[in-house]
Parts: sequence; C-alpha cells; structure tokens
Amino acid sequence: MFAFFRSNWAFEYNVMIALAFMLAFLIALILHEVAHAWTAYKCGDPSAKIAGRITLNPIKHLDLLGTLCILFAPIGWAKPVPVNPFNYRNFRKGNFYVSIAGVTVNFILAIVFSLCFFFIDKYVGWAAATENLGLFLLYNLFFFAMIINICLMLFNLLPIYPLDGYNMLVSFTKPTNRYMQFMRQYSMPVFLIVICILMFTGVMGTIVYGIRDGLLWFWGLIF
Repeated sequence: MFAFFRSNWAFEYNVMIALAFMLAFLIALILHEVAHAWTAYKCGDPSAKIAGRITLNPIKHLDLLGTLCILFAPIGWAKPVPVNPFNYRNFRKGNFYVSIAGVTVNFILAIVFSLCFFFIDKYVGWAAATENLGLFLLYNLFFFAMIINICLMLFNLLPIYPLDGYNMLVSFTKPTNRYMQFMRQYSMPVFLIVICILMFTGVMGTIVYGIRDGLLWFWGLIF
C-alpha cells in the first residue's frame, strides 16, 4: 500500500490513498468470504452461519497477519470460512458452488467498480479529482477496488491447494487423482514459487491491467 504514497503530495491526500486502498481491500475480501459462507449455508452446511460468518462485520472475517500484509506487501487474506462439505446436500455441486462463489463475487465487483471508475475518470478526471479530497478518495477507491477484485479473482482461480481453483477441481476429480494428491502434499512450496513468479516477472500485472483495459474499453463502446 505504501508504494502508492507520494512525497510531493499533502499529508491528507496520502491519507485518502491509504483509506481508499484499505476500503477497497476490505470490500473485496469481506464480500468474497460472505459469498462462500452464504453459498455453503444454501447448499446445506450451517458451519459458516454458526460461526457468524454470514455478516458484513469485518471483525468476523479479518485475519491479523493477513491484514498486516495488506499494509506492507502486495498480498493479503481473510480468515478461511469454516465449511463441512459432508453436510452438502450434493457434495460435488455444493463443493463447486461454494468454491466458485467468492471469485464470482470478485468478478461482479470488478465489473461494477470498473464502470464507476470509467464514469469518474470520464466526467471528473484525475486533474479535477486532485482538487477535492472527496473526489480524490472516490477516484482512488474505484481504481483500487477494480484492480484488487481482478487480482483476487485471478489469484483464487489458481488450481493450488487450498485456493478456490483447487477446490473447484475437487468437484470433478477422484480422490486418487495424482495432481490433487501432489498439491495436497507439496502445496506450500508450489504456492511460494507461484507467488514469486507472479510478483517478480510482472505476469500478474500484465494480465490484471489487460483485463482492466478491456473492461474500460468495453464501457467506452457503450457510453
């Protein structure tokens, strides 16, 4: 987050950037987890509801270390939603629906916030936004929310345990599948290697900004 600060800006503008970034991350993370919790409940598993996770209260969702990482590193996470797949009325369908719920919400949020950013950028613009703290906050909130939701959607789609992409595959594979067994045994080193590749090669940024540009181009065609 601190990478977005500018020494030549007034203190209050850097505060607005920090606030916008944190709000965007909270919106993306909390709604992602609520989607998992609500879908699990609808599929027959009350574990998340009993744990009080079908709520917008951030205290119920935030993980201390994951929140600190949001401040100091380009990554963050919330508490995993407690689920018991054996409670699903249909294991395969329930597992798939719960797994895809979070990334679906992030995808919808990315679309919504890209539209919001398109309008504020088109009708207000960066120059005018920097002259008003409220507009500056909204401009950065819409931008960060668009980018963060795209990032979370793509990241969680990776087929690495325990990410949503892996759990989606569980719905279509047998327990004896070699890839699934390998991931369960070696997920941590694979996870760290993938994180390093995405962070230091620029691959993730290229894909994320490509999707961002595609969304803004689409809104430009319509409006």
